[in-house]
Amino acid sequence: MLRNEVKKESDGFIEYIDRCHTPYHSVAYFSEILEKAGAYRLYEEDEWEIEPDRIYYTVRNGTLLSVFRISSDNMPLSGGFRIAAAHHDAPGFRVKPAVSTIDGGYERLTLEPYGGLIHHVWLDRPLSCAGRLYYNCEGGMNYVDFDLQKPVAVIPSAAIHMVGDVNDNAKFDLQTEIRPFVGQPEEGCTEFLHYVADSAGVDVEDILSFDMMMYDASPAEYIGINDEFISSPGLDDCEMAYSVISAIVSDELNDFSFAAFIYDHEECGSTSDRGAQGSAFVDITERICSKLGYSKEDYYRIMAKSIIFSADMAHASHPSYMQKSDPDTIVSLNKGPVLKTNANQSYANSAAGSAFFKKLCKENGIPYQEYVNRSTVRGGRTIGPMLSAMGGVVTVDIGNPMLAMHSVREMGGAKDIYYMRKLLSAFL
Repeated sequence: MLRNEVKKESDGFIEYIDRCHTPYHSVAYFSEILEKAGAYRLYEEDEWEIEPDRIYYTVRNGTLLSVFRISSDNMPLSGGFRIAAAHHDAPGFRVKPAVSTIDGGYERLTLEPYGGLIHHVWLDRPLSCAGRLYYNCEGGMNYVDFDLQKPVAVIPSAAIHMVGDVNDNAKFDLQTEIRPFVGQPEEGCTEFLHYVADSAGVDVEDILSFDMMMYDASPAEYIGINDEFISSPGLDDCEMAYSVISAIVSDELNDFSFAAFIYDHEECGSTSDRGAQGSAFVDITERICSKLGYSKEDYYRIMAKSIIFSADMAHASHPSYMQKSDPDTIVSLNKGPVLKTNANQSYANSAAGSAFFKKLCKENGIPYQEYVNRSTVRGGRTIGPMLSAMGGVVTVDIGNPMLAMHSVREMGGAKDIYYMRKLLSAFL
């Protein structure tokens, strides 16, 4: 069974992921954790006053969380920033503006795919919906976050008797076939938006816009004879987002000046006000330095001394598909954080960054692994190269190993959450 300190970390992640089915809810959850640890919220539209040795955070448009602290013993000009970055969006389906239609007497949602998701795993599974509603109110408009917190939808498969090649050709028309059933209204009128409005406590006539996301309604679970594994939605990359915040509020947090960014929209390219290609990285670090009285020249010097850990989940080697992995760098669950390298800079590692990571792991007794793509298989990308190029900062791409990446439910190692939190506490 898992050791107590290890299980505490994985239990904490499971509690988080079961409560946070959208980046909006994730930001609210992390904000609560940070404030319990004494953090103070800043608003981008206000003038900032910053005191050393206090944790601050700010939120941009509901889904981008930035956290920082200036250490009086390790001021940025002397040692730069330690910067951690992750994201908490995940591939899935978003509800279209039309919301739903009546087809053959059934009410079915209209969906748009988000990110690089695996389509067939969403079928025949209890689904729910969460997100944010903007609504008209006295004096202007407001918003409310909602989570239906119960199975309300399912996308039924066609029977194999009807589609005989379904096991050979699992392709779907996303416009017509991936349509969740949510009801069978007797009056023949759509009801889903009314149901969402009632759950959120607003009048459906007042709704101006929405951001609604489907999710697997089954809770995260320990799997395995000895609870070695976790089966959960959103491991990529909510596990890393959770690990960053958990590290910041832990008793083992090191004493460096740090900044942390939990981004949105990584799964669709990061090009937004809340994505890693947005301005938040430069806005926050420049603003901190300005409030500390540093010049532009000082800022350049600080960035030259800084280092980034880009934390995004890593591919474990799959025993059924070993021909897809590099045979000389096998990656396993529960064997520690993964250092991800790619000669073509899909991952932002360098020899200098890799050396820093390995030294930090060895000094803190943390096991680690290395990942490189098989030479004939193209891997994914992360926000690491974006941030490295934007700030001119040495960047290390890391992540916990996992299987079933981008599935509606993914599989990770229960021990690895503990190892990653220890690593990020030491780093920050």
